[in-house]
Amino acid sequence: EIVVVQVGQCGNQIGCRFWDVALQEYASYNKTATYDDALSSFFRNVDVRKQQDYHSLPVGSPIGTLKARAVLIDTETGVLNSLLG
Repeated sequence: EIVVVQVGQCGNQIGCRFWDVALQEYASYNKTATYDDALSSFFRNVDVRKQQDYHSLPVGSPIGTLKARAVLIDTETGVLNSLLG
């Protein structure tokens, strides 16, 4: 598993764009929308129907909601709120 650390306004904005591009490229490769080993390196596939307790869906299951494996660090909450909200 890989965890990305994004630091500061610029790092968080570039990181956000990275995740968008990574998913677009992956979507062109994986036409079946199946959560596989390659995708599990960067994302968790979670079931969001249970709001209080997200649990990861196993490799091989259909893609539900993907959560990037990233740590976002910034002293101002504005950029973080826009990325997470």
